[in-house]
Amino acid sequence: MLDRHLGNFLVASPVLTHIAREKPGTQAVINASHWALAQRIPGFPEPCVQLQGTGNGIKKGLEFLRALRTVRGTKPSWIADFGGSNTGALLGGLSGAPLRICRKGKPRAGLYNRHAEHPANGSHRIDTYGTLAQAAGLNGKWGWPVVSATSSDRRELEAQALPDPATIVCLHVAGGKGYKHWPLDRYASLCDWLYDQGLRPTLVGAGPDRPSADAVKALCKQQPIDLVQQLSLGTLIARLERCRLFIGNDSGPMHLAAAAGAPIIGLFGPTDPARWGPLTEKRTLIRGTEPIAPEEGKKHVQDGRRMDSIPLEAVTDAITQAL
Repeated sequence: MLDRHLGNFLVASPVLTHIAREKPGTQAVINASHWALAQRIPGFPEPCVQLQGTGNGIKKGLEFLRALRTVRGTKPSWIADFGGSNTGALLGGLSGAPLRICRKGKPRAGLYNRHAEHPANGSHRIDTYGTLAQAAGLNGKWGWPVVSATSSDRRELEAQALPDPATIVCLHVAGGKGYKHWPLDRYASLCDWLYDQGLRPTLVGAGPDRPSADAVKALCKQQPIDLVQQLSLGTLIARLERCRLFIGNDSGPMHLAAAAGAPIIGLFGPTDPARWGPLTEKRTLIRGTEPIAPEEGKKHVQDGRRMDSIPLEAVTDAITQAL
C-alpha cells in the first residue's frame, strides 16, 4: 500500500522497485491517480488494486471491500504498508498475509506482526521506506527515483512546437500546502529576470495550481509560457526531461522533475531539505533564514523557516551558478 501524495510516492518508488527485483511477482496497491506515473517508473511492481478514494462513505466502503477481496485473493505471503493511512493499514492488516509489516506507531499497528524501526534522526524520507524492506529481510542500496517518458509522450511534446529546450526553465509556483510556497511576487520578478537572461520561464502544474499561476502572470512584465493544466503527466515528464532547469517549492512536482533528470533549484522553509530534498546530484537547495513564529505555518515542524525570508537574489545567484 502506497501513499496518495505524489512526492511520497516517488520517494518510496526506488524501495518498491528494489523489492520487485528481489521478489518477482510483487504487486502494489496504489491510489488510482498514480496509475499513469507507475507505468513510467522502470521496474515498478504491477498494481493489483487502484483505490479511487472518492465518493461518500458507502461508496468508499464498497470500494474497500472489493479491494480487500482482491488483495486476499492473491494469497500474499507478506505485505508492507508504505502509506500509513487508516484505509491502507486496514487493508494490509486484514490481508491474510502471514507476515504483515508497518512502521512503529502507525494506524492499526496492532493488526501487524512486525514493526519497522524508525531511521536515525536526520535521515531522508527514503530511509523511512527502506526500513520496511529491511524488516522483510531485504537490504541494499535503493538508488534514487527515476521516471521515463514513453515515445508517445515525447511525440506529444514535439507536436506542441515549444521553444528550444535549452532555453526552457520550468517553474512550479504552488503545491499542496501554502505554508511551503515562496511569495508569488518574487516568482513574477524571477520570471522577468529569466527573460532578461535570454531564457523562457515556463509555468507547469495541475488544476489546483491555476490560481497561483494566474497571480504570477498578472504580476509579470513579460508573460511566461503557461503549461499549467496543458500537459498530461507523461508529456510533463517529457518536458522535464528536456528543460534547462526546474525551480520550485518543496512539492511533488519538484521530486518528479528530479526523477526525470532535470537540474533542480529547490526552495525550502518549513520543511528540512535533509529529510525532504530531491534525490539527485543535480540540485541546489535554498532554505529560508528566519524562524517561523509559533502562531504561523506548520507548528510541528522543528526549526521551520519562513519562505518569505528567501531573497530573490539568492535564487538568481543559484541559477547563475547552475547554468
